[in-house]
Amino acid sequence: MLGRSVTPPGATEAQFVASGALSPAQAEAAGFPLSAVLAGIDAAALAGRDAAVAEAAALRRERDALAGERDGLAAQLAAREAPAADVLPAISDRQFFQALALAGAITPDAALAAVMTGRLPAPIEAAVTALPAAERFAARMLLSGATAFERGHPMVAQLGTAIGYDAAALDALWRQAATL
Repeated sequence: MLGRSVTPPGATEAQFVASGALSPAQAEAAGFPLSAVLAGIDAAALAGRDAAVAEAAALRRERDALAGERDGLAAQLAAREAPAADVLPAISDRQFFQALALAGAITPDAALAAVMTGRLPAPIEAAVTALPAAERFAARMLLSGATAFERGHPMVAQLGTAIGYDAAALDALWRQAATL
């Protein structure tokens, strides 16, 4: 048993005081007034509580900051993974040439010839001829041989401009063609 020998005030002999729990009378007799012991315990408990409260507040702030960062990163990830709202579908060669004919950019007969034989309508052939020599063959192969056209293909914008379509007009043509 742990303890010590103390001589309480007014006593003639030392008494062994164990480290176990003391009664209030034993604590007083051992020179540890109960009020002083409780005050020390209260002060330590209050200091510990104040430190715990401060630590909890700091941890809440850190948690909130991390949650905000997490939410921001989740939003960025969702934006990167989400398909663009204005991505237009691929359209068939028939839809493409039919939409051009309905818009008056080419004749109906030229649209039929393009789909049936791959012969390019005159306005589109003129646009291809105006391309640099290195790009003409690829453009003719694409326009006469493709069975589907992607709005995002770079040649669509280039040839669209050559036949008088800006980006908004090409988007409208694509939307129209997708319904045919």
